[in-house]
Parts: sequence; structure tokens; C-alpha cells
Amino acid sequence: MGLTTAQLEGLGNHENNPAEFNEIERLVIRYAEQLTATAATDEALDADLRKHLSDRELVELAVTVATANATTRICNALKIEAD
Repeated sequence: MGLTTAQLEGLGNHENNPAEFNEIERLVIRYAEQLTATAATDEALDADLRKHLSDRELVELAVTVATANATTRICNALKIEAD
């Protein structure tokens, strides 16, 4: 999916791992975490992302995260295991 083994292993500590994740990647991960946990994101994070992403890219990011969350919830509800 485009991630290195080191990045996959370092996801849990992405904020303290600038060697594996650049600034935009860390912001996107934080965005996905916040949106997943609370169905919202804070204004500071939104402002930081807007420095790097266009409106269209932000929409695509939100839809991607929401779709992944919906898919996970549906699969969990139906006891479908991921490939």
C-alpha cells in the first residue's frame, strides 16, 4: 500500500519518528486518528493540513478516512475478516 516495513512498525509512534514519516504524513495520520476517534478534527490540525493540501485533497482525505471507518465497522458487525 505504499508504506515501508519500518513505517508500518512505527505507526504507533509516528509523532516521534521524523526519519520514517515526513510532516504531511504525520499530519494525515493525526487527522485519521482524530476523525476515527471523535468524528471531528481540531481547528489547529485543519489549519496545518491546509498549508499542504488543497480543498479537493482535504475532501478526498476525509472521504477516504470515513470510508475506511465505515468498512471496518460493517465488517466487524458482520464478523467478516479482512483479507
